[in-house]
Amino acid sequence: FEDVEGVARDLIRSKLTSREKLACIGGSNGGLLVGNLITRPIGSSLFGAAVCQVPLLDMKRYSQLLAGASWMGEYGNPETSDWKFLRKHSPYHLLRHDILGKPELGDDGV
Repeated sequence: FEDVEGVARDLIRSKLTSREKLACIGGSNGGLLVGNLITRPIGSSLFGAAVCQVPLLDMKRYSQLLAGASWMGEYGNPETSDWKFLRKHSPYHLLRHDILGKPELGDDGV
């Protein structure tokens, strides 16, 4: 994640773009990347928009998905000491409430 953040910072610093015009998009493993970018303090401040398609966001429960058990060789087993590492890369567990919008009173679409 740090490499994408570094490139984004450099693009902004060199004035090739601005935060408002910079976006990130990713699906599947790229969705995991985007999920981490928008939940990390640095990444969430660099992008004006993000598209997160078919992401894997909950690294604690991913192994319970249909194909999830077959990914444990790549990601690790969240039911073991691997969780200490996985938690740092689990967008669901990194979500900060200060970046969430608060629903308006009477807004039942949330």
